[in-house]
Amino acid sequence: MDNNMKYSVQLAMLSQLLKLNLISNKEFIAIKNELMKKYKISMISA
Repeated sequence: MDNNMKYSVQLAMLSQLLKLNLISNKEFIAIKNELMKKYKISMISA
């Protein structure tokens, strides 16, 4: 599984935790940022 797929799966699971109020928005953002670093995902703005 490539890094984009691994990131997508983990982000989907993380989003579910947020939706179920098991984590806060602040925690979601912090974990998402760590996942982006781990899987070398960069945000490109146009």
